[in-house]
Amino acid sequence: MLSPDQFDEFRQLLAQKTGLRVPPDARERFIGMLHERAARRNYATLKEYQTFLVGDGAAGEWEEFARAFTSSETFFFRDHGQIDLLRMRLLPELIARHRNDKTLRLWSAGCASGEEVYSLSMLVDMLLPMRDGWNIVIFGTDIDSEAIARAQRGRYGKWSFRMVPAELQQRYFHFEGNEWVLDERIRRMVTFRVANLVGEMFPDGGSELHDMDLILCRNVFIYFDPAAVSAVAAKFVATLVEGGYLMAAHTELIGQRMQGLESSLFAEGVVYQRHVRVPAYVAPPPVAAGMVMRIVPDRSAQITPDNAAQVHKSPLLPQSQNPAIALCTAARTLADRGEYELAEQMCSKALDADPLAALPYFLLAQLAQLKGDFERAKECLNKAIYLDHHCVAAYLELAALHERSGDMPRAHALRRAALGIVRTMPDGEQIEQYERTAGELVQWLEQWEKSANNHDSADKPMFMSAIPITSRLQ
Repeated sequence: MLSPDQFDEFRQLLAQKTGLRVPPDARERFIGMLHERAARRNYATLKEYQTFLVGDGAAGEWEEFARAFTSSETFFFRDHGQIDLLRMRLLPELIARHRNDKTLRLWSAGCASGEEVYSLSMLVDMLLPMRDGWNIVIFGTDIDSEAIARAQRGRYGKWSFRMVPAELQQRYFHFEGNEWVLDERIRRMVTFRVANLVGEMFPDGGSELHDMDLILCRNVFIYFDPAAVSAVAAKFVATLVEGGYLMAAHTELIGQRMQGLESSLFAEGVVYQRHVRVPAYVAPPPVAAGMVMRIVPDRSAQITPDNAAQVHKSPLLPQSQNPAIALCTAARTLADRGEYELAEQMCSKALDADPLAALPYFLLAQLAQLKGDFERAKECLNKAIYLDHHCVAAYLELAALHERSGDMPRAHALRRAALGIVRTMPDGEQIEQYERTAGELVQWLEQWEKSANNHDSADKPMFMSAIPITSRLQ
């Protein structure tokens, strides 16, 4: 038998060495594995086995525990929303940023058997097919050496392609025996190695783990205890270049205090960006075409539903007699900080102040998506459209949700309605919630309409929507 104190010692040791927590329903499985591994290592007692685990020679043993208490479930282009965000927003921005130095550094941390990091490589290939003169580093790491060995082989069964259309699969793979083999050109873009995110020191100038433009760490933090989440996130911040991005799975980092990172809420999820230090008394560069200038309120101010209007009074912000506008502005700021529950309270206060306002419902829809409550998001977006028949963003967000659930006819109808609205607007008019003018959005939607009309079936979801859904709560 294992006493409660002994169990806590082993549990804390697991967290210290790997960052992993033992869920309540896995207690007996963990105890059983301790006995099994101790016997396999020929230790007569768990105390002897514990002494071995504390030492430096137990890395392989901790790998066994990590393999047992995490899931290697993955597949190519997993989560089309985040893939869209990478393809249409983040990677094009990073490529444009590095046009002069021609250097791009990307890291998939917790890459398992490689599907995620190879998906990233294929996206880079699509966006930058001519890479002569570019120094592109794409790094894949995982604590599981067996998973890394599978990733290096670049051979996959059909289950890894369950969300990938045949044309994309045939573009980058060929069938050999009973496996799909990745194109060698794509496989060579990635460097793999075993790495323990908790136990390893990074950034490390002696390896590739430094100065990253983008770090993907999806479905990893969910296994970590809170202390490990904070420690690994802090190391990621230090490993990113200024302006670099961290992308986790949708709700993994909600509620975490992310020092050094700004959170941005898109329709497809939350992305964290390392702060860019602005030298004192230096005028900011002109805003480039297609970009939006962000006005960030005083983050030291404590915002509550009762003082939101006062906190956000500023000569830089449009003044309005409608308190709902100030409350929505506060909601955006709180969402940017990661304080989503308080942001919801702000939206509710805004509706109390103006029950016919559409914007609070739009913001509530995005917050609902963060929680994975897509039905609630649809309900809020329908209310926003009912209150404002010209709310283009609500039509597009709702279309994306219907596409996610496989209702392609409804998604197409909503996008065509949005196209009809923006065609009536002046080309230069800025679309609220989007970083695009009406003219730019018309071009995107017309491109989508042409693609949709040429598609085989309106009931078959298209891979990665042609519409750049880049709205956020700021």
